[in-house]
Amino acid sequence: MIEGGCLCDAVRFSVEEFYFGVFKCHCSLCRKAFGGASSAAALCRADRFSWVKGESTVRQYQRSSGFLRRFCAHCGSIVPQHLPDFDAFWVPAGLLENAESLELRQHIHVDSKAHWERLDALTRQLPEGF
Repeated sequence: MIEGGCLCDAVRFSVEEFYFGVFKCHCSLCRKAFGGASSAAALCRADRFSWVKGESTVRQYQRSSGFLRRFCAHCGSIVPQHLPDFDAFWVPAGLLENAESLELRQHIHVDSKAHWERLDALTRQLPEGF
């Protein structure tokens, strides 16, 4: 069982199993949402994800384009969100506390990465999304 939580620990969750390793998204929206070069996340099936506490404190922001980010109302940490079209959860990798088995698998949206960012040559790179 892999556990995680937000910065203030008001939101906690657990994941039984991830079906894909960590991926980093380099699109301009993820850069803005995360305040860095990219976002890092992993995917799990919805039936492998559980909220432990704090789901009621989760808020969301959605752009008119449909881009959505959920966050803790107390500390602002970006938190997992359900992807109903895939029956999966998108889980920010930085929230995970005991996920030593996860590895970086790919970079996505590299065509729109920041000009100053340098990617490793060993990890698969996709010009757009999956």
